[in-house]
Amino acid sequence: MNKHATRHEVLVRTLQYRLRSQGMLELDAWLAPLLQAVSGRDDEVLQAVNHLLCLETPELLAMQAGSRPVPRVLEPWLKPR
Repeated sequence: MNKHATRHEVLVRTLQYRLRSQGMLELDAWLAPLLQAVSGRDDEVLQAVNHLLCLETPELLAMQAGSRPVPRVLEPWLKPR
């Protein structure tokens, strides 16, 4: 990475990488709209995405299915399928 990159830029790049590599095509496709969300660099959204990516796969699948709520700040990007 560029040694002049800010912590904020590093966080955005890290989240973008993690959003693309969940290991399940279904989750990767469902989380793909968050790539646009993190590009906006809103701190609240970045924190919510970071928290979301710390969840276990069954929790993410439950959100994807609509049986568990998606964090409110991420609702514009994540819809249950």
